[in-house]
Order: sequence, then structure tokens, then C-alpha cells
Amino acid sequence: MIPHRSARLRLSLAAGALLSVGALFTAATFTDAADVHVFLDGSQNTFEIRTAGSVRDGWVPSEDQWQPGRPAPYEIALEEGTVLAPGGSISLRIAAQNASPRLAGTLSLSIVDPDPRGDEIDPDTGRFVELFDQLQFTVRDGDRTLMDRVPAPELTTYTWDDAFEAGEHRLLDVRIDLPDTVDNRWQGAGTGVQFQFEGENR
Repeated sequence: MIPHRSARLRLSLAAGALLSVGALFTAATFTDAADVHVFLDGSQNTFEIRTAGSVRDGWVPSEDQWQPGRPAPYEIALEEGTVLAPGGSISLRIAAQNASPRLAGTLSLSIVDPDPRGDEIDPDTGRFVELFDQLQFTVRDGDRTLMDRVPAPELTTYTWDDAFEAGEHRLLDVRIDLPDTVDNRWQGAGTGVQFQFEGENR
């Protein structure tokens, strides 16, 4: 009899943004001298990515659900008692918003293990404790498939070609699969899964 095998997952969203702002000043010589006061208002030139996510079917983020993805990641709560057994999957939605008042930018997505433990073995059970590399990921942006059952070790960063406009948000459907080929060596293993959004203003 094969014992029940389940996995523990912790899901989170992280975001980072790079802002490039430059000013050029020139000097001229005058016969008379005077004080000149210059005020630069950069309040409309901020570039920030906010995130949200849920495991609820059909979820769409409300305005009060958006949160900064840094410095602390946004945690996505799994339903109590959620398990991931071989051959099973977990579906969720994640979202990123360009919270800039007027700046567009680029947007990219990476999926990482925030606390990798490699080939660590539980000394009491003799089993692996890290599950991340056994997972497969599917990510869809509307009708476009960005990743299709990609094994975790083969994940690469996805960058959208079109601009991430000010105020725009992207809503992504994610499925995390644990193949039925995963055996008892990973019984009781767990992992964190972090979806990292990175942006840079144009």
C-alpha cells in the first residue's frame, strides 16, 4: 500500500521597480547677478508595481487588495487543509499593477524558490525536504500562454513585449502541477513559491 503523499506550499508575490530620472542643468554668464530658486516636483514621476493574488475561482482584484510587493512580499493564503499530492494541481490568480501616475514601463515575471534547500534530507525520515524542483508551472495571460507545464528547473524570466502603461494591470492564471511520477522520497516535502514581477520605466 502506498502511503498518502502530500506537499506543503507557501505562495507569495514580490515586486521591484527601477526608476531612471535625470536632469540637465546649463550655466550662463550674466552681467548682473540674481538668486534663482528652482522647484522640481517629481511626485508624478514615480514608478511602482503593486501586486495581489488569490486561489479563489474567478477572482478579480479590488482596489483595496493591491499592495506593494516590496520590501515584504505579498502572501497568498491557501485554503485550510490544502494538499498537493502526485498527479494533483493547485490553481490561482496573480496580478500586477503599474501604480505610476503617468509613467509606462516594461514588465517581467520570474518564478523562484524564495528559500531553496537543494538536496537536503530530513534526518528522521531519510526523505527530501525540498519540493520546488519537482513542480511544473503553467501561466496564462488571457488567451496567451506564457508558460506551459514548464518544470521548475527549466523556468526562465518572461518579459512582455508591449508597454506596461500607467494604471494598467495584468491578471494571470497560474496552475502548479505535481507530476504523478514523484515518489515517496518527497513524501511530506514542502516549498515556497514566489512570483517576482520586475519593471523599469521607459
